[in-house]
Amino acid sequence: MIKYFFKSLANLKLAIGILLSIAIFISIGSIIEQSKDIQFYQINYPNTIFSIPFWKILLILGWNNIYNSWWFLLLLGLLGFSLACCTIIQQLPTLKFSRRYYFYKQFNQYQKLNFKVNTNKVFLSHLSFTLINEQYSFFQQSNNLYAYKGLISRIGPIIVHLSIICVLLGSTLGALIGFNSQELIPKTEIFHIQNIITNGICSLIPQKTFRINDFWSIYKPQGLIKQFYTDISFLNNYGSEIQRKTISVNNPFLIRDLIIYQTDWRISCLRLKYNMNEISSINLQLPISKINTIGKTYWISAVPNKNKDLENFIFLLKDNRGQISLYNNNNGKFIKNINIGDNINQLNLNLVDVINSTGIQIKSDPGIKLIYLGFFFLMVSSLVSYFSFSEFWVLYFPEKVMSGGKTNRAKVKFNIEFLKFKQSFF
Repeated sequence: MIKYFFKSLANLKLAIGILLSIAIFISIGSIIEQSKDIQFYQINYPNTIFSIPFWKILLILGWNNIYNSWWFLLLLGLLGFSLACCTIIQQLPTLKFSRRYYFYKQFNQYQKLNFKVNTNKVFLSHLSFTLINEQYSFFQQSNNLYAYKGLISRIGPIIVHLSIICVLLGSTLGALIGFNSQELIPKTEIFHIQNIITNGICSLIPQKTFRINDFWSIYKPQGLIKQFYTDISFLNNYGSEIQRKTISVNNPFLIRDLIIYQTDWRISCLRLKYNMNEISSINLQLPISKINTIGKTYWISAVPNKNKDLENFIFLLKDNRGQISLYNNNNGKFIKNINIGDNINQLNLNLVDVINSTGIQIKSDPGIKLIYLGFFFLMVSSLVSYFSFSEFWVLYFPEKVMSGGKTNRAKVKFNIEFLKFKQSFF
């Protein structure tokens, strides 16, 4: 019963059925938004089926979080187990059988071959020497000859199965143990991993400490952002720096099992200095709001004047390069442009700094190395598949000789090679 069970798992039809089921659920997951809150599904899927709200059906079936659901992981495990059984029960014995030499001792066996020749003589010693020079493994017994080459192509399916198993294991580990966090941190601030977006049922969030040392952007001549950078430090429990790196888009920071990406940025606030008189002053920090328009983004903030009447001044920023446009809030009249360090005489204010926040994505995927290994095996299997497994037989008697061969690919090349043998040695 155990042997029958494993043979059933090694069935090709079963593997195709599981793979088709996985493909269907992946398609559903690409249509239905994943890992959203309940309100999102209530708003976007208000229809009913048999008087049951469709959003409730989605939650019951687990279609709101397909890739981390237990039944989807079970399907991945079944596919991997099926491939492992197929490799052990079918592919490895086939490879072992291919290494054996076996002779065609009857003429009717040659009739089934695509490449064959029937003649009266053969230069056997010359033929044997040529076969060995052509990288054939050569065997001879009595009046029979057998040769083959390209056995490495037989391990192609085994490597493909191994690559798929590695990808499945890596994906499952990532879904169970990995997590994804998105943090928005002002420069000079210390932070921990807190804002978790997605995490597996077995994931543990490490208590690591980081510091944003600085954040800046570089611009194209047209005024568009070319790249933005974050100088980030990894700290120990005593606040001492362990590692430090300047990251940018497509240039992450690798710390053991964590990957830190540069994803976004934002202007958080304005830092001002209010001069109360010639001697005393106080520091102010004004919050700032983001306004999205068609094709452009602005940041806006306001501060009352020193008399605290109804007249307000508006600060308008087009980017984070430090230049600010000052407007009158009552009539919208432009007053002037100011830069960091400038004094605003109307308000007795000095613009000290524009505080930027950097968007940091922290990701942990313990299975990513297995996934990369799986893709490496897949590339190796693609290269191995270009090799041909070719076989050659000869059955000779004093007045009659029968020869033939076959190959699993590159049949034109093998036909040319077989014709050379025919013209030279028969």
